[in-house]
Amino acid sequence: MQNRLRTVFQILFTLAILVFLLLAAILVFSQVLGLVIGQPALITGASDLLLQPSIIAAIFVGLLGFAYYNTTEGKKDS
Repeated sequence: MQNRLRTVFQILFTLAILVFLLLAAILVFSQVLGLVIGQPALITGASDLLLQPSIIAAIFVGLLGFAYYNTTEGKKDS
């Protein structure tokens, strides 16, 4: 049971971190693009659109990482 739960949390954690990193990268790169081409609307628009989803994804990463860590607590590393 614990082994299966650990596998589920590992998959969910991996997916959540990929989503978070993708959202954060799009946010940063679009803001850099707005800075380079001199479009302040692109900078604020990217922040307005992607900041909250990025924060929510980061929260899920933290919670899933905590859950994954707690399912591997009794396992000894070789």
